[in-house]
Amino acid sequence: MGRLRGCAVTMLLAALLGMAACGDDDDGGSANQAASSGDGAEKSVHIAHFVAVQANPVEQIIIDSAKQVAKEQGAEITTFDSNNDIQKELSNCNDAIASQKYDAFLLKAVSGPPIMSCARQAVAAGIPVVVQGTPLGPEQTTKPQVKGIKGSVVTLFTTYGATIADITEKACKQEKADPCKIIYLFGPLAFDGASVSRKAFLEKVKSSYPDIQVVATATQNYDPDQSSTIMRQLLQKHPDLNVVANDCEQCALAGINVLKNLKLQDKVLQATGGASKAGVAAIKRGDIFATAALLPASEAKAGAEMAIKAARGEKIDKPEVAVVEDLSPVGPFIDKRNADQFKPEW
Repeated sequence: MGRLRGCAVTMLLAALLGMAACGDDDDGGSANQAASSGDGAEKSVHIAHFVAVQANPVEQIIIDSAKQVAKEQGAEITTFDSNNDIQKELSNCNDAIASQKYDAFLLKAVSGPPIMSCARQAVAAGIPVVVQGTPLGPEQTTKPQVKGIKGSVVTLFTTYGATIADITEKACKQEKADPCKIIYLFGPLAFDGASVSRKAFLEKVKSSYPDIQVVATATQNYDPDQSSTIMRQLLQKHPDLNVVANDCEQCALAGINVLKNLKLQDKVLQATGGASKAGVAAIKRGDIFATAALLPASEAKAGAEMAIKAARGEKIDKPEVAVVEDLSPVGPFIDKRNADQFKPEW
């Protein structure tokens, strides 16, 4: 953040069961009753990890990375898949609270504001909450927006959308196009990653880049096939197009073939986001101009470490982390200049 068909938040970015939790649900005993195992061992703790949509490849990296941290630190994580459904996430949250099995929540919201009530209920029940991925509230910020939150490790999609706008402008400059005619394709607006980044993209273009002319926008629902169909139609309708901006990197990768089939690969550049292995490789080949950074493994590891500390009552040294700003080794976007310095995480 199955219909996303392999595209993340992308961002997407990509896109993002009651108690039908995916993961290692276990012993039937209460993790809240677990005690130190002696001999200096850390207290065994059980974390409930709420994710937006498990079928998304970015989300799978997030799930696997969090579980790896738990394994290394003698903790356990159960994953709750919301399947990009706010009501399902709320139901999962209520079930997890009622079970009295979890020592902390690692909460990745489908959409921040509606899930604030989940965090409030957990805090009221004495369960520490760490926010991961999507800011939990109306503001794109690392600062807690619910009283009692222990920490937040968030990807700010205002940064993501504005970065794709910056990449688009750089592509326009390379094309020496003024006006620079572009189309913008975006993910499902029910997912904060898509709706927030879309707004940030359009606002940045309007406020900072008067040379950019957005001739069309459309949702691709994080679906590479749907994105390719729309892209082909719009390219045929606007033969003088300069740049395709797409918040879904897997969609942009599919768009490479669209451009080649229309013999436009040397005329139209693609600006995108995701920073996957395939996306960075495409940048090195020259098939994609640049991509906005996403670091799903770093995000999940930092969030899981924070949640485990919270569950054990330990001090969290840095309780507010903006993933791209604080953890990216090359800054907010990857292009040919810095691609060799960036290690993709998915």
